[in-house]
Amino acid sequence: MRFPEMRVVKEEEDDNSEENHKSREKHKGEEENAEAKCGVLAREQGTKYEVESSSEHLVGVDMSPFSSRRPFEQAELENLGVDWVLQYQFEDLTASQATDEFQALVQTLEEAHLQIQVRHGHGASLLIFIRVPHDRLGNMIYQSRVKDWLYGITHELPTGVRKETVEPDTPAEALRSVYHAVTWSKSQGGAGITPGLGKWKNITAAFPLHDHSANAELLRKWSRTILLTAEDLDAIRALFGEKVAFYFAFIQSYSSFLVFPAISGAVCWYYLGSYSITFAVLNCLWAIVFVEYWKIRETDLCMRWHVRGVGVLKVTRAQYIWDKEVKDAFTGETLQVFSAWRQFARQLLLVPFASIASLALGGLIVATFGLEVFISEVYTGSLKGYLEFLPTVIFSLSLPSITNVLTSIATRLTDFENYRTQDQYELSQTAKKFVMHFITAFLPTILTAFVYVPFGTRIVPYLSMMPIRRDSMRISHEFHVDTNRLQQEIIYLSLTGQVLSFGEEVVLPYIKGVLWRKWRNYQDRKETTRRSRRLSLATNHILVDSVEEATFLSRVRSEAGADEYDVHEDILEMCVQFGYLTLFGAAWPLVGLGFLINNWLEVRGDFFKLTRECQRPPPVRTDSIGPSLEGLEVLTWLGALSTAAIVYLYRDGLADMQLSSFLLTILLAEWAYLAARFAVRTGLRKVLSGALRSESAQRYAFRKSYLDAATSSSPTRGNLRVRFRDRVSVYTTATEPPSPQEDDVLRREGRIEPEAQFWAATRSETIKDGLRLVKAFCNSNITEKGGASVEDRNVVISRPQPSDTSSTPIGKASPIEGVWQARPKNEVWRGTTGLGFRSLRITLSTLRWLREFGLGRRVFQVFFISFGFLFGCVCVYRNMSSRDANVCS
Repeated sequence: MRFPEMRVVKEEEDDNSEENHKSREKHKGEEENAEAKCGVLAREQGTKYEVESSSEHLVGVDMSPFSSRRPFEQAELENLGVDWVLQYQFEDLTASQATDEFQALVQTLEEAHLQIQVRHGHGASLLIFIRVPHDRLGNMIYQSRVKDWLYGITHELPTGVRKETVEPDTPAEALRSVYHAVTWSKSQGGAGITPGLGKWKNITAAFPLHDHSANAELLRKWSRTILLTAEDLDAIRALFGEKVAFYFAFIQSYSSFLVFPAISGAVCWYYLGSYSITFAVLNCLWAIVFVEYWKIRETDLCMRWHVRGVGVLKVTRAQYIWDKEVKDAFTGETLQVFSAWRQFARQLLLVPFASIASLALGGLIVATFGLEVFISEVYTGSLKGYLEFLPTVIFSLSLPSITNVLTSIATRLTDFENYRTQDQYELSQTAKKFVMHFITAFLPTILTAFVYVPFGTRIVPYLSMMPIRRDSMRISHEFHVDTNRLQQEIIYLSLTGQVLSFGEEVVLPYIKGVLWRKWRNYQDRKETTRRSRRLSLATNHILVDSVEEATFLSRVRSEAGADEYDVHEDILEMCVQFGYLTLFGAAWPLVGLGFLINNWLEVRGDFFKLTRECQRPPPVRTDSIGPSLEGLEVLTWLGALSTAAIVYLYRDGLADMQLSSFLLTILLAEWAYLAARFAVRTGLRKVLSGALRSESAQRYAFRKSYLDAATSSSPTRGNLRVRFRDRVSVYTTATEPPSPQEDDVLRREGRIEPEAQFWAATRSETIKDGLRLVKAFCNSNITEKGGASVEDRNVVISRPQPSDTSSTPIGKASPIEGVWQARPKNEVWRGTTGLGFRSLRITLSTLRWLREFGLGRRVFQVFFISFGFLFGCVCVYRNMSSRDANVCS
């Protein structure tokens, strides 16, 4: 990613050329001043432009291939060492304003120690090529790895010093550091260039260049395979970063899982037909298993790519407005804080937005749906064949406009919510888009499944009240709703709709891009011819691409005019497809097969769109697919309810439908869903948790290696502290205890501290004292004269008894304790047999266990109170029984 060094080329103008002399006379004063300012700026930046007083024109800049390369030689050769590209558009500015902004941009990049080159773009625009010096880029990569280790993202500490330079492992790692060098604020070590914001609002594009050789190789490989491998995902991650790689990993896992509903759906459709209970249950279980599996798969990929918990490293957005600054108590960093209550109050505006979006989109869909039913079922006038297409035309023309307005409102609302990081901002924005996608994608089919087909015979007659000529309407009293309408819509969505969506997403933009580039190149050639007649020779020279750079610059201009790639749009598209399968798959079991075939093309079409029709996205790191995962869980839950409702309504032909049975079916389906989700989640976490165990073992191994290295590298030393009885030699660090004579002398002189007196007893003396205490406690439990306690009969001391066995008991046992201890060990206490409790047996060991926990006395109290209560109840019962017997007699 190195750009050629700039060489100073001094061009001499041919003063004898009459044409050049006339072109110089046509210069306007404003253009002359602008060129002079650019010449001064070029000299300040070390690029020696020559501004001749006689000709007053800019001197051209030549380029030559740069010899030194970084590890990715093929990409270096194709992109001439360019790391990043900025497009500066000044069409609506005057020459002085454009000159001032361009000077400020160049100065900012130079202050950030970035090397630049400038070429002209399409129209009134400049292309600024940025190159990060090798040493600076290597040090930024090293600092990034150290930061990952500090925040627990990786477990292996990078070796080296603070100024260490390392080589990137992947192109994405290098481009991520370049992205930080360009966009991070100056306090964070970057240039602070924020395209489209503030004083950089005229920077319309900022992007890295595609590696077309690697892209073509991947696309060629995928055309010969069915599913993506782990190496393919690693290659995508190396080129585009983890954010894009997670999407392709998701669609690869989802497509692999689609094999089951495709096969089971085909079998059930052939043998059982539509609305099969078997396929409905299998489809719901499949959806639950996939969602829970993907959660575990995300964790595995996070640990494989070392991005687990990477969200803590996200920097503050340039648009973030903070209230106050606080100091982090743990890291010592200064944090910019916005009031959580104020942000929550702003987030509550999502409720009216969702309501407005639902009313706007829902109203449009309901009106279109009603008009379609009216024309197809009620209207019998002229031009009916043409009018049947009117609802579709109205919906197709109105939906983009309404969606754009709602998207603009959602964007402003998300900006107003004031999120600190870009991930939080995208999370909120994607949640709002998910609501709109849900309404536009699923509401028409929901109306068909649960409104039109079940209640069409009651609704359609009311459409005759519309202000249309009576002779143009005809409603039969035996009107019957077509129950196959739901199946027809599902078939359209799974086959025709997917093909049209692929063409609209990939094919049409490609054709439009090719035609637009041809038209733009034609306009540029016309503008160049017109401009060449009034500009100087040197200016004309830099407006014409050299032979060595022509192909490269043409490709860069094409990428600068391409759209930005939004990975969340592709993820939401797959979520919508997953929703169709879970919500309405029971109506037509072959829908899974149609989606499986479509996804084989979708993977390759999305990669083609990414590499040929969009700018290369910044390689941003993430650890999930974002809020779409929560959307999948919601769709799975709704799918269980919708499947149960559809099977209940349509399996018997809408003959016997009762509201109570319908609601009970939905309730049971939700309970079954919750139970199945718990079982699947528990089972999969136990079976597929190998990655977590491996990660824990790796973390332990790293920490143990650090501990071993630290202990082995530290020198062996003596005692760091001289203890109370240690005598230290002046020649050695070894210690030895004092002799008994020395100990007696120290004791008489009072030179032994209380701590030393406490630890003065030897090991044999400590054992003897302990045995004396044991015997004293045992003898205190003797209850009969000359008798031994239970403990004395059971305790066996292997060590010889001391000669002095007489000891005085420390305490005297209480009477109750005497009763507890007086009985032999195996004696059983029996309850009173006069009341019929002959089987009550309480061993002494049980009572002793209760006594050890302080429960003996309390248990006896509760026992006797309960016993008395039962005894009273028995007496009352016997008394009443005897009274009844007397009355009967």
